[in-house]
Amino acid sequence: MSNDIRNLLDIQDKNIYVNENAVTYGEHKGETCKFIKATLTYEVNQCPNCQAEKIGSSIYKNGTQLSRITIPTMGVYPTYLLLSKQRFMCKHCVTSFTAQTNIVKRHSFISSNTKAQIIIKSAGAQSVKDISQDCGVSGATVQRVINKEADTYKPNYNALPKHLSFDEFKYAKGKMAFEYIDVETGDILDILNSRDNRTITDHFITNYSLSTRKQVQTVTIDMNAGYVSLIKEMFPNADIIIDRFHLVQLISRAMNKTRVKIMNQLRTSHGEDQKKYRRLKRYWKLLLKKRSNLSYTEYKYYGLFGQRLESSVVQEILNYREELKINYDLYQDVLEAMDEKNYHTLENVLSKQCPTAASTYLRTSIKTLRKHLPYIKNSFQYTYNNGRIEGINNKIKVLNRIAYGYRNFNHYKNRIRLHFKFKPVAKKPIISDENKSHSRVA
Repeated sequence: MSNDIRNLLDIQDKNIYVNENAVTYGEHKGETCKFIKATLTYEVNQCPNCQAEKIGSSIYKNGTQLSRITIPTMGVYPTYLLLSKQRFMCKHCVTSFTAQTNIVKRHSFISSNTKAQIIIKSAGAQSVKDISQDCGVSGATVQRVINKEADTYKPNYNALPKHLSFDEFKYAKGKMAFEYIDVETGDILDILNSRDNRTITDHFITNYSLSTRKQVQTVTIDMNAGYVSLIKEMFPNADIIIDRFHLVQLISRAMNKTRVKIMNQLRTSHGEDQKKYRRLKRYWKLLLKKRSNLSYTEYKYYGLFGQRLESSVVQEILNYREELKINYDLYQDVLEAMDEKNYHTLENVLSKQCPTAASTYLRTSIKTLRKHLPYIKNSFQYTYNNGRIEGINNKIKVLNRIAYGYRNFNHYKNRIRLHFKFKPVAKKPIISDENKSHSRVA
């Protein structure tokens, strides 16, 4: 029975003996808890204080010391191990000492398994409060364990990967953090509590030598113009890549704003204008859809049009205003060049003078694309993008939302480190040998 309970509690120390009728129930801090009584004892051959060898009864047993150790919860009640530790007295140095075990560190009353459980749970999307309740410890203890574990995964400032990715995320009201990752592996290299150029520049100059920074070949960024000058200064040999997703996003938003502007102009008391307004409002996704993806053969029922082709619906909406059609054609030309991965086609589209009927939104977007054209060209030559770092940011935002925000940035940073260090492994169903034999027979 003693071995069974020890195995159930995952106690590997053979010097711990579980008592008879060991499991009892009681109260601790006003809460019903489960207590398991056990004894830690063994024979010693040397005094840890004076290093004297045991001769006869020079080192003898001298009572026990009771410790209440927090262990992983068994069932629904917080579980504690009431461990009676053997005390020893040394006649040589006239000092006493207590038996030690690997299930808990010296001067600690939280088991190593509980700390491991905290670290594992911190890799998931749980708040510190939820983890503390699950593990039967305080929130401060959970954060302390997270911080201590995260300190073992400090960034390596002796080297940089050849391909980096930069981005930022919001971590508090009015505050943006900067992060950079290895674009090939998705590993977070470091997170800074500010995205301003001075903070980022100081970070790279302080932690990485110029020779290390010269080895970086590419840096992938979004449309943040502030990073361009910084990258040229910090990474003189690196090509700047602007992620193509952000190019499409920029031009799509400009097209959508144009649609909204025209839609609001049609919001009048006139019956025909009201019909056009409703159509522009309901079928906005069709206007943003790639022209090549529109259906030209399949009829569908549209509530404000009746039975129509998808392409026919778009064409009729474009006929409402010349401005809308001109902007739509320019928008589609940019999309087609991006879709075909043809830089020269995109360059030709952007180099043409914008039609006078083009909206200010689209004009501004085209101007921005022209400004970043050399870096857009690199996005056609390299396969790297900001997909990994955008996915990381989404998970970081989930952590922040679940925790209802973090007042201490270092606590937040350490939690992010552990969350991405311990990636969850997909669990496979466990099939017993008996079930395997049945399945073979079937």
